Amino acid sequence: MFPIVGLTVGAVVAGVLILSHMLHLPDLFCGLIALGAGLLVTGAFHEDGLADVADGFGGGATHEERLAIMRDSRIGAFGTLALVIVIPARAALLAALLVLPPAAIVALLAGAAAFSRALMVDLLSTTRPARSNGLSVLAGQPSRRTGFAAIAIGGLAAGSAASVYLSWEVAILSLIAALLALATLRSLAMRKIGGQTGDVCGAGQVLSETAMLAVFASAVAFA
Repeated sequence: MFPIVGLTVGAVVAGVLILSHMLHLPDLFCGLIALGAGLLVTGAFHEDGLADVADGFGGGATHEERLAIMRDSRIGAFGTLALVIVIPARAALLAALLVLPPAAIVALLAGAAAFSRALMVDLLSTTRPARSNGLSVLAGQPSRRTGFAAIAIGGLAAGSAASVYLSWEVAILSLIAALLALATLRSLAMRKIGGQTGDVCGAGQVLSETAMLAVFASAVAFA
């Protein structure tokens, strides 16, 4: 169900982006408003994970210290910087897509949101938990079959949208970019804390979706 939820969230973000643009608001402002709508829908759940990961990986010296920092509800310098960089960047990437027809915007954003959430299932399925408790442990370890099913749903949604409205080359590049973003984070998490947590999963969603949006925006710019 993770990619199905992603389709819904992506469609909401796209709808707000299109509606705000119809009001002739500045493009970057439209991107920020749309991103804000998405944060309201999800409760900024994944962005909170990104901030915690940045604080823990950047501020801790040992596995235990990093995990303790990540569990702390307070945000530090590294977490603040991560959000300050990522949120405006994502808003700018959304704004870059406003030259496309509304249907294309909805399809691309829904697809990216779906595939990035499907990758969370893959992360849970293939990476051991770094803690004996926490959200990722409560979520359980999905089977490989479940992980492949999620990847198939999300990949089909994202790949089809990019193929139809951009090109099949862009579709492939966007999926690869998301996979590389997740693989990089997974490798870093294994070195820093010895596995995955709910925060790592959230950070993976944000980073992989951002990577896909970057490919889409670049394709639009070179079209």
